[in-house]
Amino acid sequence: MFEHEFTTVANDAHLVSPVVALTADAPSLLFPRKYADIAALSAGDATLLRPVLDSATADAVADMPEPRHEVALVFGANGFVGAHLVAELSTRDDVTTVYAGVRGSTDVPAADRFEETVARYDITNIDRSKITVIEAVPTRTRFGLDEATFVHLRETVDQVFNSASSTDYDATYLDLRRDWFESLLRVVQFTLESRRKHLTYMGSIGAFLYCNPEDFLRPDSWWYSGYCQMKWINGRLLRWLNADALASVTLCESPYVLGSTTVGKDPGRVYSFWRAIELGNSVGALWDGPGMNYAPVDVLTQVLADNALADSPLAYLVPSNPEPYSNAVLADALGLDLVPFDEFVRRVNQHIPPARTAALLGSDVNDLIRRSNAPSVLPAGTDTSWWDHTALFAKYLAHIEFRDITGRRTGLVSA
Repeated sequence: MFEHEFTTVANDAHLVSPVVALTADAPSLLFPRKYADIAALSAGDATLLRPVLDSATADAVADMPEPRHEVALVFGANGFVGAHLVAELSTRDDVTTVYAGVRGSTDVPAADRFEETVARYDITNIDRSKITVIEAVPTRTRFGLDEATFVHLRETVDQVFNSASSTDYDATYLDLRRDWFESLLRVVQFTLESRRKHLTYMGSIGAFLYCNPEDFLRPDSWWYSGYCQMKWINGRLLRWLNADALASVTLCESPYVLGSTTVGKDPGRVYSFWRAIELGNSVGALWDGPGMNYAPVDVLTQVLADNALADSPLAYLVPSNPEPYSNAVLADALGLDLVPFDEFVRRVNQHIPPARTAALLGSDVNDLIRRSNAPSVLPAGTDTSWWDHTALFAKYLAHIEFRDITGRRTGLVSA
């Protein structure tokens, strides 16, 4: 008695298709479901996110020559990685123009925001004669540009680097979806129009936390965050684009990006990496376990530029330390005890309410770090012989001012 069946012929049946675009700004990318990304994440099934190109775009792209190198567009250019990447590209002989895409504000023009970042991190190896700063962000239709400027970029850009993102670990995937999944679709669409462009996308090793069916059923947490889910989705999309030869892409699944090998400055305590170390510094101990993989920002940007400007760019990079290290490196540098993980948690709980640290310490941290510490994947011939964990962390710690987050201990070792 609760069922109702009614059969009719709708007058809009011609609009129904087995594949569908997920945003009006990326009409050429067609997916098997209306919310393919959500379906893939919910099921833990990346095949649900496998796109195709509409036939007109596929034919047009097939006739385009391979991407050139001369003109680059960097999104997120006022960020830590983005500013270093703009600077690195500006020094390359192959590159004649670098468009630095910056999110402006009502108080600070885009060009000033870029220069503030350059100054903050003491970036000096830069050729400003090649750099044009524009207020362009992937989260907006036409990147927020007027039509004439957008068309000019579409017709002249050869290389696109997307380092724009959010690192909000409290947001859900649905909170991030519109800005950071749909924006990637928008950027991919751009690379398929007017001329073939190569896209280099900054992913995250946080995506590696999603590898077993049960991982997709876990509640959101500091580790299993909406941010990591977004990076898993975006990484899987790019894998399909490469596997099916739909677009020219490189997925860089980046570890923590720390300061340069020469200066050593990074965003500091804004990073969850340093907040975890700050917790140990506050209780006088670190746990005996694997260190989290990382890359100096200048090494990362050199690798990204080398790869993108190569004749045959790799489709996949993990530019991280080729040799593992342990938390003993940081414990020695900070003069902290090195203790088993259970003892570390006990010490933390003595000084800090467990509710404040449960998101970080409530999981098997060593297992999660080992899972996310994927083997390094670098272009052939990359020199890593100089990579000295002790020397690099000494340089980084010289710029970090840790707080005592217990509010009780005094006389803490400070870097």
